[in-house]
Amino acid sequence: MRWVGEALWLISAAIVYAVYGPIIAINSAVPVLTTIVIVRVALTGGPLAGNIMGFAGGLLLDVSTPEWFGAAMFVDSIIGFVVGIIRDRIVLDSPFARFVVLLVAATTHSLGIVVMRSFVTPDMAPEPFINAFASGLYTAVLGGMWWILCSVLRALVGLRSVWHVER
Repeated sequence: MRWVGEALWLISAAIVYAVYGPIIAINSAVPVLTTIVIVRVALTGGPLAGNIMGFAGGLLLDVSTPEWFGAAMFVDSIIGFVVGIIRDRIVLDSPFARFVVLLVAATTHSLGIVVMRSFVTPDMAPEPFINAFASGLYTAVLGGMWWILCSVLRALVGLRSVWHVER
């Protein structure tokens, strides 16, 4: 049942990213909402769960955006796998540690896609690289706020934590 909920979150994040991304963009920095779901699943489920969720999230992004097909699948699969591997080496109870992991993952996602596109168009200006860092920060801030809100709501309702780790 957990995976149905995670899949619904991922699909919802991809739809919001595709439909409302240009509207919520700040100076061309768009938050990659699927990365928030991928990182949380990888931190709580491990490398395989992160890899599968990264592949699915990347596929949804590749289908819904006019970027180089396969770039998001590749980058998000690697991000999900690596975050799943490092989950045993960080303290999940620390919101700051989760924020840093999300910041690095979101920036890596944006930079990875920009680097892959730079192979196709080698005369790119530096703006996409700058926007990638801004997009990573924007994603991390939104993700941190979302995770805190979910944790508070779950605590009020009496459900288990969003950060319940299955080992």
